[in-house]
Order: sequence, then C-alpha cells, then structure tokens
Amino acid sequence: MNAKKSSLAEALKMSLDVMSPSEKKVARALIADYPVAGLEPVAKLADRASVSAPTVLRMLARVGIQSYPQMQELLREEISERTTSPIDQYELRSDDSDVHTSTAAREVFVRGITNSFAAMPVSEFDRIIELLADPKRRIWAVGGRYSGLLAEYLTQHLRLLRADVHFVGRAESDKSLALLDMGPRDVLVALDYRRYQEATVTFVARAKERRATTVLLTDPWLSPAAKHADYLISSGVEAPSPFDSLVPSLALIETIVAGVVERLGDEPLGRIQAFDAWE
Repeated sequence: MNAKKSSLAEALKMSLDVMSPSEKKVARALIADYPVAGLEPVAKLADRASVSAPTVLRMLARVGIQSYPQMQELLREEISERTTSPIDQYELRSDDSDVHTSTAAREVFVRGITNSFAAMPVSEFDRIIELLADPKRRIWAVGGRYSGLLAEYLTQHLRLLRADVHFVGRAESDKSLALLDMGPRDVLVALDYRRYQEATVTFVARAKERRATTVLLTDPWLSPAAKHADYLISSGVEAPSPFDSLVPSLALIETIVAGVVERLGDEPLGRIQAFDAWE
C-alpha cells in the first residue's frame, strides 16, 4: 500500500512555527474554514486574514505550493477524498491482494501513527493537556457513530484522574442537556471524522456560542467543526480494510491521557486507589 500524502491543512499546521506573523494569519484563516476559504478568490482569502494577496502567495510558497490555482486544485482533490465511501475504498485497496493481511495492517497502522504524530503541533497538544488537567475546568467529550467510542474511552480515563468529566451521548436530548450547563469554564473535546456528522458539528458550534473552549480531534481533511474549534489536532485514517481506521486517533487519546497524568503528577493517586478499593 502506498503512503498517503499529507493534506494541505496538515502541512499548514506543521509549518506554523516557521511562518511570519502575517503568514500565520493566512494559515489560520484557511484552517478555520477549511477547505471553503481556499476555494474563494485570493483577494477574499487575503481579506479574511486581513493581509495582502502577496502575503497569501508567500504563505503558500512556504509549504511548497507555487501558485494559488495549484492550491485550489489540491483542495478539490481533497474534497473528493473527504467523501470517499467504504464502497470506493474496496476498489482503492484491492491492488494488494498478494500481501498478507497482517503485513499490510502492520505497515498501515505504524505509518498512520507515525505520520499523525509527526504532523501534530506540540504547542497545540500542550495547551490541550493544560486545559484538561485544570481542576477549575469542567470537561465534556462527544463523538459520532464510531468516534463516540473514543470520546467515551477518553471520558472513562479522565474520570479516574480528576473530577467533573462528562460524556455526551448521541441522543439530541443528551446534547441539549449538556448545553444547558456549559459556560466559559467548560472544555468540550469533540471527535469528528470523514463523512462528518452534522449533529456533532452543530453541537460544537452551540458549545462555542456558550463560550466553552472547544477542542477538535479530526482527520487530515478537517471536519466542518474546525471553524468552531479553539484547538485542533488531526490524525490519519488510512486502514487495511475499506473502513477508515481510528487506530491513530486512539493512539492520540492514549497520549492525551498520558499527558494529563504527567501534568497532574501524584494528585490522582488517592482517587485511583479509592476507585480500586470500591470496585
């Protein structure tokens, strides 16, 4: 199986630390409404970022894109990938029938985790850990049809480490009740991946309206919820089957838990010991 190239969004995030302040404005404006902002005329993207058109072109050159039309062509290709269905994936992955399933799976999963972590902005990760370890913050986690499993997994671990952590179920009533209690001291961690779920996107937008801090974990093409996210980390979804993989995302969740443990230090020990004694 061939390695997939990074999305433009991933390239932008990886290059933020070497961009000028004006170039960062362009990158963030593009990520905030991805990929729609990049399909607009260059003057409109420049206006979004409050910079000049030449600054937009300089930012693109920084990530190896030589022209605005080239960027738009890349984005159109990504839009096609965003909407790929399991049926399409059968055809895409049918050329490796001579490779044993276990070998193909190992290569895909190792590559997915490695590439995802390489593309992760460390400063973004550190800020997310800081938020999740802050005892003054109430934490909520929400996901979709499959990503909800990871949201619940994160919740179960964080609840052992600290108080005031809540999982938001898939039912609309669960989301509405959660929104009633959300405010400026709350942090919402949302997971939304390819073939994005409108209910999750809407929930993130409403949480933002309630002034909650929003964290989005998504794929390389970015959920539409990205425009409502204060912090964002993407993970690859390539799999040896026709279905997108959550393995890199699970590795990210495990790393987030490890980061919270490291930040809290010995604080959760009594809580964990009490849980073990009562179980």
